[in-house]
Amino acid sequence: MKTLKDKLTIIIPVQIDHEDRLRNINVTLEYIRHHHSDVEIIISEQDTSSKLADVCKKFNCKHIFAETDSFFNKMKLVNTAVREVTTPAFALYDADVLMRPEQLVGATAAITSGQAQMVYPYDGNFYDVPEKLFDHIKETNDLTKIDLNNCILFNTNSVGGCVMFDRKHYWECGGSNENFRSVGYDDPEMYERFKRLGTKIMRTECPIWHLTHFRGETSFNYNPHLEHNRNLCMQLHQMTKEQIIEYINTFTWHK
Repeated sequence: MKTLKDKLTIIIPVQIDHEDRLRNINVTLEYIRHHHSDVEIIISEQDTSSKLADVCKKFNCKHIFAETDSFFNKMKLVNTAVREVTTPAFALYDADVLMRPEQLVGATAAITSGQAQMVYPYDGNFYDVPEKLFDHIKETNDLTKIDLNNCILFNTNSVGGCVMFDRKHYWECGGSNENFRSVGYDDPEMYERFKRLGTKIMRTECPIWHLTHFRGETSFNYNPHLEHNRNLCMQLHQMTKEQIIEYINTFTWHK
């Protein structure tokens, strides 16, 4: 497997809102490190006190911590981390997702070769993996033997879970929209905004595997700010390209 050192940085924005999330990020990091031992990983954590300092040391991750009791500001966590990135490509990577190693390698190559500026390193199929299969993943670090019939297909055209960018182009398109609160509608807004601005977007083969977990306020269905986020997304859908350019010029975080 080709090395990703000096080519890709993985950014995981997270708040440990339940023990499931802590369990999952350990599984995720163990899996990534098994297949990509030298890739740069940044954990961008928000909470009233850090729960991931020891985890970051264990898996050799850079740790950025925002101490606050405010709503989960995922987009700000991402932008803060991207400012620390020096590699040409980076992945906005959820704490609970896994992919076959060749998916990240192929997507990184597409970006560094100029073939794409934004890549979803999976085919759109988003599978939720039940807890009974976690031990197999931890023991083998192999997703190929998982029977997808035992998983739940959440989406056949997902734009969440993981998306990768050309770092410079990311900022040219405004970065992550910090007007969003917690999670929900931020992923489709980003896809639509970048697409309208002429970004070269690709997908790779194979699905994405999502480790199931408890769902609280940092999950789509239970975010109390969901209506606010939906309105932001719908407003962008109604904009012309010229209006989107004007809109991102109001973003203070990318200037």
